[in-house]
Amino acid sequence: MVALSTIIRLVLPALVATSLTACTATSFLSLTPTRPDGPWVNGHPTSLSQHPDSVQVRVGFIRYEPTALVFETEIGNYSDRPIQVAPENFYYLMLPTDSIAEKQLAKGIFESRVPALDPEVQLQQLAAKLDKQAAKATNVSWFEILTSAAHIAEDVASIKKKETAEQVAERDYRHQSDDAFFEEQREQHAQQADQLYDQQVSMEATVLRNTTLEPGQRVVGQVHFPRRDYAKRLRLVVFFDERPVQFDFIQATAKR
Repeated sequence: MVALSTIIRLVLPALVATSLTACTATSFLSLTPTRPDGPWVNGHPTSLSQHPDSVQVRVGFIRYEPTALVFETEIGNYSDRPIQVAPENFYYLMLPTDSIAEKQLAKGIFESRVPALDPEVQLQQLAAKLDKQAAKATNVSWFEILTSAAHIAEDVASIKKKETAEQVAERDYRHQSDDAFFEEQREQHAQQADQLYDQQVSMEATVLRNTTLEPGQRVVGQVHFPRRDYAKRLRLVVFFDERPVQFDFIQATAKR
């Protein structure tokens, strides 16, 4: 009979090697322009379009967020009249890549047009979340008021009782624990409020918003879209003065 120690000595290295191999093989999504003819910006390839109306549009994919795709768009107005940029009207199309995808698209399994997330709605939602967390960080909840009232009632009732030193210590410990719990809850809400404030400041500084571009002006900003990880080809449609400018991207899964 083979000793257990021998089995462990023989099998354990193979299990460790398998585990390390499984840990090192990770997959990730990438989204790249099919026509990367624009300048590289902060390590990202971009596509560039010179519109006949003397408007230049540059688009590049920036990053994946948990539920969103983030693109950076630059629009320069070199015409002799003002133009309007409204990012809430941007969208992307999921293009079929084969006959099966075409049939799924025809059946409505795939959502063909995915509109951009309205930046004003995003900022309003952030502001509402921030206000809620800030209020929770400073206000006293009804639960805390009831708990404090129960503590006072228990302290008053204890005056007429003959409590041992252990009972007094146990009651004081419970009251202090409750107070510490509520203080910790307020601290957590304060930290969440700080994080939301940082997000709000960052979004206000980077997001593309509804803008009137005068002749000679340019604007750069980020536009967020809902993620569709199953899409293989995306056609991003950017508008100025309701004139569409199209950019195609390829989404693929890679391993590293």
